[in-house]
Amino acid sequence: MLLKFLKSDILNSTLVYPETGALGYTILTRSHFIRNNDKDSDTESEDENGETRRTTIYNKLGEVIAEIGWRGKQPIEIVINKEKIVGAKGMFGCSSAILSHNVLGIPTRFDTEYFWMAAPDALTLLDYDSNQTKGAFHTNSMRVGERFIAAPIPSLGHDYLEFEMHPLASTEELLVSFILMEVLRRSRFNLHADSSDRSKLWRSTPLVNWGRRLRRGSI
Repeated sequence: MLLKFLKSDILNSTLVYPETGALGYTILTRSHFIRNNDKDSDTESEDENGETRRTTIYNKLGEVIAEIGWRGKQPIEIVINKEKIVGAKGMFGCSSAILSHNVLGIPTRFDTEYFWMAAPDALTLLDYDSNQTKGAFHTNSMRVGERFIAAPIPSLGHDYLEFEMHPLASTEELLVSFILMEVLRRSRFNLHADSSDRSKLWRSTPLVNWGRRLRRGSI
């Protein structure tokens, strides 16, 4: 499956199928405030209120298919269809992560051999067992035939999300796990949402080639 983001903000964008331009999904994120119910509302100060955000994913019919509740950059509640998940840990597998200075690999919950591989300039979904790439996020890219090339200037390209379907994972789950990993990737490597800085080292070394070379360790 291939989806094209019409905006650079992945938390507020329409996703279309680039072959036809047909609507696939819509992602909207809005801020709101929550009040700590353990406090007395008459004595609670504004500083004790917490600002949160909620990301909602709609299908082409406008139906809500998933939601993510955030406190800062931390996901605190996830809903996929009717399944409620508390925190990000419930969205990922319990097997060991892949750790390196410039690469973070986190297993999916639907397949112990599937890892989201995050690096300063890339995010891919890797089948660790076969060493094959099953998904990739192409940022600021231009599509030329079946290939993606980096746009010469930031405003010229679009972001594309490409992935193969898995029999144990819905499209909704893949979208949610992608959003969580991309937010984590940008936070871990101190990336701005519109950053166009790309490391020559990581651009020339596909993440799939690092899967076998990195050690597994706990986060």
